[in-house]
Amino acid sequence: MEGFFAKAFRSGLQPVEVGRRMVREMEENRTVSVNSVYAPNEFRIFIGPDDYERFGPMEAGLQREFGEMVIDAAKKNRWHLMGVPRISFHETEELGKGEYRTEASLTADPDAPGPRASTHEPDRKNPSATRAISSDTAQRLGMAAARVQLVVLDEHGDAKERIDLTSSPVAIGRQSTNDVVLPDPNVSRQHAELRQKGDGWVIADLGSTNGTSVNGKPAREQTLQSGDRISFGTSDLLFEMTPAT
Repeated sequence: MEGFFAKAFRSGLQPVEVGRRMVREMEENRTVSVNSVYAPNEFRIFIGPDDYERFGPMEAGLQREFGEMVIDAAKKNRWHLMGVPRISFHETEELGKGEYRTEASLTADPDAPGPRASTHEPDRKNPSATRAISSDTAQRLGMAAARVQLVVLDEHGDAKERIDLTSSPVAIGRQSTNDVVLPDPNVSRQHAELRQKGDGWVIADLGSTNGTSVNGKPAREQTLQSGDRISFGTSDLLFEMTPAT
């Protein structure tokens, strides 16, 4: 690694450490949608006051080189990015010198074509362990049709994709660790959860910035009926449940 990545400090966090972690985040948090593999393109890097002070003068250069690294890793591994790389540094008192953590998200550029939702690629040895799976993927893996599905709607309200829900809870948000990832800048990183409750399901908002609504009405925690339309930011999904036989 060249440029700012190679810049060494006598102690504390090294930029190269952060770069390696970001590439691991891309590898570990890939998602799939309609046969395409997507990697995170937004990274929030949290560091302690000492390292934040040292990184400050280099922030613009680090953002540029980290962005180039993200693009190169995506090209090398044939991953798709939903938008330009976005890297930001955040100071937090809870971290000491040399300590850091990252949050990776999928964020689409405004007006850029791309999937409205994606899910993690299931382990082929145990696909049902993945809580949310693209219905097309589940069918290819020979899995039985799920009783509960989310139908991803486009901007015209037409169905674009179906997602099978295999177990509870199902996390929904922009952060790439969610079970259902929505690359919508109006969606919070950890936006909401779908939870099984008895024979039914409920949607619970997780304190999101723009809220969650069901059939156009704000909902903090609400039992769902088949056919309900759930909105997260500007992303809409239909909840469908087949009665038990």
